[in-house]
Amino acid sequence: MLRRYGVLTVSRLVACTSSDLYCCPGGSRALHFSLLRAVDGKKSKDDEPKINLDEIDEALKKESAGGKGFDEKFMNFKQKREQAAHDRSHIFSWKAAVGTLTVGGVALAALLYMREKRTAENEKRRKLMAGKARIGGPWELLNTDGKLEGSEQLKGNWLLIYFGFTHCPDICPDEIEKMIKVVDILDADPQKKFSIIPVFISVDPERDTIERVKEYCLEFSPKLRGYTGSREQVDKVAKTFRVYYSQGPRSKNAPDDYIVDHSVIMYLVDPDGNFHDYYGQNRNENEIANVIKLKVIKHELASRKKKSWI
Repeated sequence: MLRRYGVLTVSRLVACTSSDLYCCPGGSRALHFSLLRAVDGKKSKDDEPKINLDEIDEALKKESAGGKGFDEKFMNFKQKREQAAHDRSHIFSWKAAVGTLTVGGVALAALLYMREKRTAENEKRRKLMAGKARIGGPWELLNTDGKLEGSEQLKGNWLLIYFGFTHCPDICPDEIEKMIKVVDILDADPQKKFSIIPVFISVDPERDTIERVKEYCLEFSPKLRGYTGSREQVDKVAKTFRVYYSQGPRSKNAPDDYIVDHSVIMYLVDPDGNFHDYYGQNRNENEIANVIKLKVIKHELASRKKKSWI
């Protein structure tokens, strides 16, 4: 600056040497102090300070070159301030991530809780409706060996019960085949956790003898257990499970040729002998099997919990 303009007046130099450290070009403390040193402390007679132009020129060169050696403490302070700002932003990002994960975890837990609560309420409502209808209970009929057998002897097993008759032209065969498929799906479990016994109970005791029921069951699967009995015995079991059935009209020429109208429902009974669920024609074998798996698991967990309380 001095070389370019030739002369730096004392008044301007004095202005630069004021207490304001940032009046000099670039606001550099080092340059400011260099200018102060360049001014000769001894004044002339006219009270004009003497100026050392070489020192000022050297200071300007160092300033324009970046002056790394100038004011190192000031530069370190700036770096520390930038580092502190970086650290604060890093801490903020970490805290934000933790906060997001925490909020997300709480929301997920709340969602799962509400879902479980809704499922439990639906199950409770379903059981309440079944309880009002009082479906299921003790029963006893003749098995295919001609012996009395029923709920007491079958306790400890899951049962899938279907009421029908052997002369049924289409609905009964379709539903029994579906029931056997359900059993096969459940039996395919390697650990045999979902073993279930399929049961056929005749609602046509007049025509469905022990021998006929035995042959009929074997046509579908050796797993299928068949039961029949007297009119009184069948009526009692049908009433226990709230099964509707009614004989159709008979002709004089063929008195044994008639249709029996009846409920088309499968009943799920748990190992304790209690009614657990029911399935209509609208459910396929895979749907029924999946529901039964869930029922079995829940029943097992409830049984373990009950034993732990005892």
